[in-house]
Amino acid sequence: MSIVIEHLNYEYSDSNPAGRKALDDICLEIEEGCFMGIIGHTGSGKSTLVQHLNGLLKKTSGKILVDGEDIDGDDCDRKALRSRVGLVFQYPEHQLFEVDVFSDVCFGPKNMGMTKKDAELKSYAALKLCGVEDDLFYRSPLELSGGQKRRVAMAGVLAMNPKYLILDEPTAGLDPGGRKEILNLISRLKKENNMTIILVSHSMEDVAEYADRIVVMNKGKIVFNDIPTNVFARYKELENMGLKAPEVSYIMHELKEAGFNVDDSITTVDQAVLNIYQRICR
Repeated sequence: MSIVIEHLNYEYSDSNPAGRKALDDICLEIEEGCFMGIIGHTGSGKSTLVQHLNGLLKKTSGKILVDGEDIDGDDCDRKALRSRVGLVFQYPEHQLFEVDVFSDVCFGPKNMGMTKKDAELKSYAALKLCGVEDDLFYRSPLELSGGQKRRVAMAGVLAMNPKYLILDEPTAGLDPGGRKEILNLISRLKKENNMTIILVSHSMEDVAEYADRIVVMNKGKIVFNDIPTNVFARYKELENMGLKAPEVSYIMHELKEAGFNVDDSITTVDQAVLNIYQRICR
């Protein structure tokens, strides 16, 4: 099963200063179990695209099928859809609203119709999975740090047991340690639960390290849809769109141009270290 997007278009109102068309004939399949990264400069349509996948935004035209079901069909259960396709917003404050952390995470499961006991068990498990300490459970979400808010927001979505997890810039504003912890958690969810991950990010390093496949968006269109090595091999074209390849890609290209026998398709630091050691240092 998968999410299939067919000729999706979305237009803002005439009053939008950025122009009317935010998504332009998007065709994309997100296969079950994949880790897809979506990149693009600010205003390219990344967030607008993912907000269509659980019906948060209403398309202008086109079709979106989730496991074969048209999400705009008359018989589509929107509540069930939003538990199946979970979205963690870029700014966690936008989805944290209850008086304390535990109540906030319980809201989604209760809204799905779970009993109080089942909702609490699901919520506790999700909070622990996301690394939220017990002493934070009955604090106001507004009192938490940025990293803690992101973990709680993610727990609130995971408590509804989604099949597809969408994360919009989940590491924005975090320090390197916090970013690594969040990304490792996301990667573990995919591996242990076979969860489909859709990661919207400005960080080329993050998508290069974690994503199986990368979609590049520019001016509301999909420009590339390929594996990371093939996408970042076209770094000159990415630069023309205001993007860059991971920094290590430039280093490997420079080494290759300098005459060293290295693999210039490499996109992660760990791969680069191993390749340099094997081909230059030994």
